Amino acid sequence: MFWRRSTLPPRSLIALIIGITVAPLATLLWLGWRLLEQDRLLEGQQVQQRVERAADLVVAALERALALSEQRLAAGSEQWPAGAVAVTFRNGRAEAHPRERVAFLPVVQPLREGPAAVFARGDELEFRARDHAAAVKVFRELAQSTDHAVRAGALLGLARNLHKAGQTQAALATYAQMSEIDGVSAGGAPAGLIARYARCKLLEEAKPQPDLRAEARRLQSELQSGRWTLTGPLYWLYARDAARWTGDASGSLAQRELFAEAADALWQRRNAISPSGSPSGRESLAIEEQTLAVLWHSSGGLFRALIAAPEFVESQWLAALAPVLKEQRITLGLRDPEGKVIFGTTGPAGAPRAARSARDAALPWGVVAAAIDPSGQQGDFVLRRRLLIGGFLLLVSMALAAGYLIVRSVSRELAVARLQSDFVSAVSHEFRTPLTALRQFTDMLRENKNLSDERREVCYQAQSRATDRLTRLVESVLDFGRMEAGARRYKFERRDCTELVRRVVEDFRGEAGAAGYEIEFHGNGSAQIETDAEALSRAVWNLLDNAVKYSPDHGTIEVDLDRRDGSVRIAVRDRGIGIPAHERAAIFGKFQRGEQARSRGIQGTGIGLAMVDQIVKAHDGRVEVESEPSKGSTFTIVLSALD
Repeated sequence: MFWRRSTLPPRSLIALIIGITVAPLATLLWLGWRLLEQDRLLEGQQVQQRVERAADLVVAALERALALSEQRLAAGSEQWPAGAVAVTFRNGRAEAHPRERVAFLPVVQPLREGPAAVFARGDELEFRARDHAAAVKVFRELAQSTDHAVRAGALLGLARNLHKAGQTQAALATYAQMSEIDGVSAGGAPAGLIARYARCKLLEEAKPQPDLRAEARRLQSELQSGRWTLTGPLYWLYARDAARWTGDASGSLAQRELFAEAADALWQRRNAISPSGSPSGRESLAIEEQTLAVLWHSSGGLFRALIAAPEFVESQWLAALAPVLKEQRITLGLRDPEGKVIFGTTGPAGAPRAARSARDAALPWGVVAAAIDPSGQQGDFVLRRRLLIGGFLLLVSMALAAGYLIVRSVSRELAVARLQSDFVSAVSHEFRTPLTALRQFTDMLRENKNLSDERREVCYQAQSRATDRLTRLVESVLDFGRMEAGARRYKFERRDCTELVRRVVEDFRGEAGAAGYEIEFHGNGSAQIETDAEALSRAVWNLLDNAVKYSPDHGTIEVDLDRRDGSVRIAVRDRGIGIPAHERAAIFGKFQRGEQARSRGIQGTGIGLAMVDQIVKAHDGRVEVESEPSKGSTFTIVLSALD
């Protein structure tokens, strides 16, 4: 017993062994779990980035498909596949191509009607003398006229008087003759329509229901076939009675009626449809819970629009996306302005997805791309996890000799990997938008050789803006790298701060104005400071850029410059989402981004405020922050003023 006790290591040594084995092992296992989580997050980011790229490809493909239809529309094409109709408005007239695809038009040309004087004698006998037999003789003679307008009016009077004389069958036969006449008006409406409707009214009075339904179906069929060119109110006046007589009161609109209602809506707002003066546009139009896509083109007094039903959208525009969707392994959903999915699907719940609003995508709908079976796309992750677990078991056997070094090495590698991942992800998000714009408009210019000068100029301006943005991003990253390395050299000289800030605001206003923001500058008088003009300009620009990013509802950004107490104060004020109190101390650290920025998907590299802080400190100044969530933020640069 004594021997056993004497051979046991001391408790301190046991504690040391446990400390250098169990503790590092537990730490190693914890780090392993963190690595697995990191790998899972990286895998999720890869899937998300792939879906984002796929969404951009889908938007570009849809843009090309719509551009081809827009070219045909602008060229005045009159032949369109099923499910679409082109309407043209000019000189107070409305046309549809193909004509049979719309039930009615917003305006129609009046038809020729027989002179009232020709029917004066018959009308006098009918309405004043109430001598219907004599009126029948007069109208019967007029009905022999070779002038269709006179003959139609005479048949109408003849049938009316026969009915009043109690000769219902003769009146029905007369209306039947009149129903065959087209191209003239009688009683303010097409003669054939008046006759067909009058027969239904007579049959309704006589109550032979089978005959009434048969006649009403003929009336309904001819209304829907476009035999008569009618306005909306006139069409619905007869269509509703025809539906009542046939018993077809479902209330759902036929496609021809949907197209007609859409054309009528476009006619009502044709002059205000493009307040910005754009010669063309795309939008979705909701008619009776049906969503139609509309492409329009306006030049001078000519307005053309293509109205597309879901079948046209699927066959002509979405069909071209099938190879892209299959290759990228995504599903596609199109949403109307209210967020309702009108085509496709938004994918399974929880699947990585990327959304593009109608405004951002320049399409009639919002676009949602979602990964198909994202768990099945992570097979590499499962393999890596098994390899990592095997590696951990091997490292356990080596924990007595190398635990501390392993923990330290893994910790450093994790920190470096996390830093690189965050920075690369942030920069990739920032670079994606201008690169996508450059690619989209370059493809448009390359694939559409016949673009108008105006459209071509729009493309060039968009490319220029994207190039400027890329240049600023690259210069910011390079400048930040020089600052971090201590290689940034400042060239201080006496400058007027008011003029310097005003110039930065003017330069920034051109970019912000295109996005719907207004920049106001308040600053008068000279404010001399010792400064590196380029560095200070970049600091002010970064504050303005942050103010725009974190004010998602647009609005006004205010820049105030004043001099007091021997200091020059440059304040940039927004009315955006604000900064919670617990985040304000960390916002000037590199790669730091607020929780709201991440949750709202606001893009950024996380180096803007860090650059501002370094630049201001190099000027022996300071940056003050005042902010309140949901009410906005004010960043103030305080510099020493010169006499």
